[in-house]
Amino acid sequence: MELKQVFTTADGKQFDTKAEALNYLRRPKIKTAMMSVTANNEELTEWLIDNQERVEIAFESGTIRRVTKSEHKKLEKALEALKEVQDTKLSFLQENAGAILDSFRWPSVKRMTEEEKTTAARNTLVAATEGNVDLANWIIAKKDSILEAYEAGVEKKQLNSKAAEGLAAYRAKKAAEKAAAAEATQQA
Repeated sequence: MELKQVFTTADGKQFDTKAEALNYLRRPKIKTAMMSVTANNEELTEWLIDNQERVEIAFESGTIRRVTKSEHKKLEKALEALKEVQDTKLSFLQENAGAILDSFRWPSVKRMTEEEKTTAARNTLVAATEGNVDLANWIIAKKDSILEAYEAGVEKKQLNSKAAEGLAAYRAKKAAEKAAAAEATQQA
């Protein structure tokens, strides 16, 4: 017998992860925000929501990707699970799990100009829209509004007011030190 955690929403839908449940609960807010971007075009709104990952990936073309803490933890858990498997074919990976974890990086990406990024995004979106160049161009033109609509319902963490004041004081101190150093250099 296996124990499994399940997340259930108020309407009875069940999800394996909290993130999936939260995304499901955010969908009406995303739809409302997206309807204003698409001028109430229901079909386009549904397509943009259903293909959110493909659209976001298209806009990330040419962007250097760093390994996040959560991705690092996921990899660590996966390698731990790999160590549990009893298979001689996996022994190399099991023995070097620590080195794999420490050295993991996403593949390098060639730096692109804004025009190259736009061209790459357009090509990806044309493929995603099954050859609809006009739709791909419209999505690129509305990029900021679409990405903002995808963030609808995400609760942003509020910065602690004391931390904000401390940061402002630190920046002012550093600016004053830099100005004093520049003035001292000019006088010398």
